[in-house]
Order: sequence, then structure tokens, then C-alpha cells
Amino acid sequence: MKLSIPTYCICSTILFFTFLSSTAQKDKVTLMELTNQIGAFDTINRSKVLVLGIHHFSKDVLSPKNQPDLENLAVLLSKFAPTKIVLELEPSRMAKLNSEYQKYLLEPSFIEDRHNEVYQLGFRLARRMNHDSIYAFDDQTEFIGSLEGFTFDSFGTYAQENDTGFYDRYIPEITKKFQANQEIFKAQNLIDQILLRNSPKAQNFNAQRMHSLEIRVGIQKSWIGPDWLGRFYRRNVRMAANVLKFNAPKDRILIIVGDNHKWILDQIFKDTPDFELVPSWDFLLSRMDQ
Repeated sequence: MKLSIPTYCICSTILFFTFLSSTAQKDKVTLMELTNQIGAFDTINRSKVLVLGIHHFSKDVLSPKNQPDLENLAVLLSKFAPTKIVLELEPSRMAKLNSEYQKYLLEPSFIEDRHNEVYQLGFRLARRMNHDSIYAFDDQTEFIGSLEGFTFDSFGTYAQENDTGFYDRYIPEITKKFQANQEIFKAQNLIDQILLRNSPKAQNFNAQRMHSLEIRVGIQKSWIGPDWLGRFYRRNVRMAANVLKFNAPKDRILIIVGDNHKWILDQIFKDTPDFELVPSWDFLLSRMDQ
């Protein structure tokens, strides 16, 4: 049967697009297969790293109400079986830190009047794991350029005076959400508060908060806000690099750090081929009933 010209065109068009579709599908499969040939760092012996985000402890952790929670948290964290415990102090203080730790091993009452998390959680956990030393990884990155003489008061004043559109629009909302979250944390017992701070939602808020406030102040003027955020990134990259300095293959490294560092450190360790990131929230929840 002889096809009419319109019918012939329609059939040809269908055949053409069918060809294109099959060719595209074939190319897609080929591309997926080719990804298996792309180089990666899978052969590196990776250490496991768990970043525990906490609030910086105050004297109330020394109360009879909170001490059992610290013991329970140490027990929970011990299930990670850490080979190294890393604290938010600069490496230059490690000699003094370990001298104090040795005193604590001989006399546990050494930390009775020391409320800092270094002592109350770091020392406590290291002793439980029979570690003979503790590690430090902080870096108080210098303030340069627009950040010379930086203080949060001067930063707030600059934002209010020079970026009123941003300040009026965002600061009330940021402050409201931050304070509401703090009330949720404070209403919990110590261990539950720390667990909540490690949740993905809490960490996402920390990351978004910094990218809502700092990144907007001084755009194309002083750049003080973006520079401050850049300084924070730089500090955390250096902190992760300090961990590389004492990392050994197959280590299980547990880091105790202010919770606003956790979101960025997690990302850095996830992207560093020497490490396998263990999400603290998932790990702690999975071990709570064991």
C-alpha cells in the first residue's frame, strides 16, 4: 500500500525520535559504565571519625543532677571504641593537657571543680577507654584584612548602620529561631540536649544561620561578613588538617567540639579520603538501647 505524504512524514518522524531515544538511552548506559573507570581514592586505608557537637559546659554540669548524665554519655560514646579522643584546644597546649590528664588518672577528683567539657567529658571518656594520652586540634586563625580588630559588637554595629535592609529583614527572624532552639535544648536533660544538638536538623540550622547572617554583611563594601565566614571556614579546615597530622590508618577518632563546628567539620572529613565519617546522630541513636 502506497503511503500518503503526510502519513509517510509522520512515520519517519516517529522512527527518527525512536532512534534518538534509543541512542540517548545507549549513551546513558555507556556513561554509567564509564563512571566505574573514573579514578577515586578507594584504596586508601581510612580511619573512622565521629564529630560530637556540644555546647560549652558551664558550672551546672558539676551538679549531682548532671554528673550521672555525663557518665552515661561516656558509656554511650565508648561504644564507638575510639582509639583517639580529640578536644577543642590548640596543639601547642597538648603537653599541659596531657600532664593534667595524667594527674586525673592518678586522682579522679582532679576534675571535680573543673566544669569545662575537656575535663568533664574528654578526660572521663579517655580514662574509660584506657588511653594514655589525649589530642588537641583547634586553630585560632588570625584576623586579617577587614577583620583586624574584629569583635561581635562592632560587627553588629556595622551591620545595623551600613546594611539596614538586611539587618531589619533578617536579624529578628534569626534571633527568634535561635532563641526558640535554645529553649528546646535547655528543657532537656544534659545527655538529651547533646543528642539533639547532633541531629541533622539542628546542624542544618547552624549552617543556614551562618549563611543567613555573616554572608550578607558588607557585600561590595567592607566584605566584613563574608570575610568572617571565610575565616570560620579556614579555621575548620586547619582543625581538620591538625587531625591528619596524628591520624594513623584504621584509627577510630572521636572529636568533641562546639556544635557550631560540627556541620562544617563533618563535610570536610567526608570529603577527605583518609577518613570515613560516622554520623554522630545515627550512631548514638542506634546504640542507646544496647
